[in-house]
Amino acid sequence: MHFFRGIAVPRDKAELVMDSIRLHGLLPGQGKWQVTHEHPGDLRALHLKPDLSVDDTRKNTRSVAAICACGDEAGAMYYACRHNKSGSSDTPIIIEFNADPASTAIDGRDFLYTAFQIGDPPRARPILERCFGKAIIPYAEEAWSSKDSSFRIAQCDLAIHDPDVIEAHHANQLVIAGRYNTVFRSAFTITLPLNNKEIVSVSSPKSLFTVPLPDVRLSDIR
Repeated sequence: MHFFRGIAVPRDKAELVMDSIRLHGLLPGQGKWQVTHEHPGDLRALHLKPDLSVDDTRKNTRSVAAICACGDEAGAMYYACRHNKSGSSDTPIIIEFNADPASTAIDGRDFLYTAFQIGDPPRARPILERCFGKAIIPYAEEAWSSKDSSFRIAQCDLAIHDPDVIEAHHANQLVIAGRYNTVFRSAFTITLPLNNKEIVSVSSPKSLFTVPLPDVRLSDIR
């Protein structure tokens, strides 16, 4: 599966960072933003558990280091040129790489978890299907059937690891406007390490970047 990661670094360190990624790949501990990736286990069995909670999906899982990435270059450009660019970190870098789908999960923090927790089913259902595929719907419907916030969050914990949901979201073409002014078509976490053979290219874009207009906003699902 093909991904793009957008970061921003100080100008005087850009070449060193790019050379290191080309030589060593992407490793735990790089950069200032650290995320983790947790697989909850048997998705089908947990999905059917009537008293499912985040205790089932998070407390007994093995947490591993991960990075954030997008399924398209435009998404990575947004993070490199806008979202992650600040202060001395003024130079955008785009890392194009391949990763095993089994090491991939959807990063649902800026949109999907909100949809599961406070989404209005008639409004949210068609939008989720377009952005995440038909396989997302059973998880969302189950979440919306309960008023228990832990149950709703846990159902989303399962959905982000479903291979069919991941594949559909990777192919999404709608521009999503999420929390904190984020703009993306698809967002993922990928477990580390990624060796240098999985790196396709590393470059610093020179062209100006224009943020795309959103097709979907959080207000559309409430």
